[in-house]
Amino acid sequence: SSGINAEYGGTPSLFWDLEGWETRYPGYDDPPYTNADLIHAVTPDVKIIAIFRNPTERLLSEYIYFWKSDKMGMETRTPDTFHLDVLRETRKFNRCLENRPFRHCCFTNDHSLRLRVALGIYICYAKDWAEVFKENLLVLTMEEYHDKPVKTLLKVYNHIGLYEPNLDDLVDFLQTAKTQNSNLDRKGQFGPMLEETKQLLDDFYKPYNAALSEFFGDSKFLFM
Repeated sequence: SSGINAEYGGTPSLFWDLEGWETRYPGYDDPPYTNADLIHAVTPDVKIIAIFRNPTERLLSEYIYFWKSDKMGMETRTPDTFHLDVLRETRKFNRCLENRPFRHCCFTNDHSLRLRVALGIYICYAKDWAEVFKENLLVLTMEEYHDKPVKTLLKVYNHIGLYEPNLDDLVDFLQTAKTQNSNLDRKGQFGPMLEETKQLLDDFYKPYNAALSEFFGDSKFLFM
């Protein structure tokens, strides 16, 4: 044992969700404080791990995942409705940039809950966390975890200061662990994304992925 008493939490929305900031901070064009600042004020030595996924794939996966929610009832979602929603929301975000600062457009509460395109603009949120937590922030991609799970998990163990596990036990765990929230049934029903939708989203996210890659000095964030 490492002798470390570790506690953890895994709430993705903490990374980006600042609902109500426009009311709490009247007169500001973008939020003066984020959840990174609040968490750091309470637990300055906490270790943060962020896992990013190709934003185009993330958006489709979320669209399908929330389709299965009871709140959605019998709503029809298809590659065609996804395309129309993508067109609407990417145009809406770009119009926002014409009049508002970049961070305002990322954090504004004026996003559609149906399709949250801004959540894939990782650079907007990652900079806040990196500037606050510095070396205490580890940023990974889902793709590197899928491709090299053992190597990636060893990075995690090292980052949070836990003892390195027995490699055979780790491999056995990875081979037998059940994937959570895989969305496979709904993805099969939904079908593949239209090629024109994929191209539209790849083009939309490309400059933000490039900025993320430059910020962290790692080409993996290009999601090529």
